[in-house]
Amino acid sequence: MTKTVRTLLAFFLITTLNYSYAADKLRFIGDVTFPTGEMFAKTEIGGLSGIAYDKNKKRMLAVSDDKSLVNETRFYEFDISLTEKSFSVKPAVVVRLKNKAGNFFKKGEADFEGIALYGNDVLISSEGAINRTKPTPPELYRFNRMGDFVGMISIPEKFLLPRKEHTDKLYGSRDNHSFEALSTSLDGKTTYMGSEEALFQDGPITTISYSSHTRIILYKDLKPTTEIAYQLDKVEAIKAAVGTEKSEEKADLTTGENGLVDIAAVDDKTFYTMERSWIPFINKNVIRIFKCTVTDKTTDISKMESLKDQSFVAVEKELVADLDDFIPQMTIKELDNIEGIAFGPVLANGNRSLVVVSDNNFGKTQRTLFMAFELISSK
Repeated sequence: MTKTVRTLLAFFLITTLNYSYAADKLRFIGDVTFPTGEMFAKTEIGGLSGIAYDKNKKRMLAVSDDKSLVNETRFYEFDISLTEKSFSVKPAVVVRLKNKAGNFFKKGEADFEGIALYGNDVLISSEGAINRTKPTPPELYRFNRMGDFVGMISIPEKFLLPRKEHTDKLYGSRDNHSFEALSTSLDGKTTYMGSEEALFQDGPITTISYSSHTRIILYKDLKPTTEIAYQLDKVEAIKAAVGTEKSEEKADLTTGENGLVDIAAVDDKTFYTMERSWIPFINKNVIRIFKCTVTDKTTDISKMESLKDQSFVAVEKELVADLDDFIPQMTIKELDNIEGIAFGPVLANGNRSLVVVSDNNFGKTQRTLFMAFELISSK
């Protein structure tokens, strides 16, 4: 007699993180999806990794991280309509970016990730390309609204490629983990730019058992004045329950990464951040939004070449929302590779809105997703 024994396999996302919760809350308003392959003005909408709201034109600017591989490097302007009950987004303009020589960027010349308004111009950050025979450093560009090059913004040397006198290669920004986050405060006086992960000299990247510190630069009049440390969450634990109907064992299958992907700045003391974890084993994005406060105790780390063996106080952060909580209200019940966050228009009740966007990586199984929320602030 043959007995059939069924094997059981289940996966669990184990949250072991201890949070300080913000009084601020998010209320979901709506979402808009652009499928991969959708075209506008002879360009493919995709790779949207950073956004910024122009309240005068009532448009959301979104930069694509297309390295001139699909179309020219560019940002889009979307007409946005957002009320307490409805949300719509429509592409209005595409702006192709030009380098200092007045030409379109060559393939791989820049990896644009973050975008912010600065007066009548735009600031756009590039992660560069570190792991190349001829590497390019992380950079911060200034363009006019027509996409013409205006200038380069200074970046502290510790974020760049190694100087000749450095014999240790583990110095500067990590490849594909540099300047994702960029925002200008609502009053236009402060610009924030943050690395996705820790600099080499500051320590290892975040894991299930280690929480790294990345750096955020504060600019005044486009000059770097201060740096603050920002502590990332650890990567979530993944457990697999494997066994039969009569027995069960749990195996730790954690892989993945977490990083700071964008900032929405209020002023020089308060800003919101978005962290994105990617857990490939279960093909899941974990997206969380935090409220951060620079206090009198927050250390200016701009003079610290390395954070190893240093005493400092990181910026305070409190959890506002885990976007998993809004999946039941979404049109398509799944998050995507969300990378951009910005304040949207002020709602009729006086509350601000927050908008996020996903980078579809031009992948057929992904989508460009906009989500809109009401920010119910503790004030």
